[in-house]
Amino acid sequence: MKKLTIQNLILDNMDVENKIQRIGLQILEDNINESKIIFFGISDNGKLIAEKLIAHITKISKLEIDLIKVNLDNESVLYNKKFNIKNESVLIVGDVSHSGKTIQLVISNLIQHHPLKIKTSVIVNRDHALFPVKIDYSGLSLSTSVNEHVDVVIDEKKDFRVYLS
Repeated sequence: MKKLTIQNLILDNMDVENKIQRIGLQILEDNINESKIIFFGISDNGKLIAEKLIAHITKISKLEIDLIKVNLDNESVLYNKKFNIKNESVLIVGDVSHSGKTIQLVISNLIQHHPLKIKTSVIVNRDHALFPVKIDYSGLSLSTSVNEHVDVVIDEKKDFRVYLS
C-alpha cells in the first residue's frame, strides 16, 4: 500500500467540511416536503459523516433526523438499533463508493421495510459501479483506475482527509 502523504492528498478537512455542507443543502432541497429523514451511516466513517451532515442540517432546518449505524458482517447487514422506516425517507451515508456493492446490500435489506424513498450519499464517488447503484449526493466524483485506492482517514479530532494512492 502506498504511503499516505501530502502529495496524494485530494481533500483536506476544510474541503470535506465544505462538501458536507453542500450535500446537506442538497438533501434539504430534495426533502423540502418531508418532516423526517432516517440516516443510515455505513460503518464508522459513514456514521461520522452522517453526524456531520445532521449537525449542518439541524442548524438551518427543523427537519427531524434519526441516525442508525450499519455494519456489515460478511454479507449480513446489521443495525445498532431497531427502526421503523415504513413510508419514511431514508438516506444511506458512506465515505467512498467503490463498486457499489456495500450500498446495494444495504438498499436490498432496507427495501424490505417499505420506505417511501431511499437516497444515497458519499464523500467520494469513484465511478466504478459494478452494481446498479446511483449515488444521489457526492462531494467529489473521481474517475480513477481500478488499481488506485481512495482512503478516507479520520483522526482523533474527527478531522477528515481523503487520499488517492
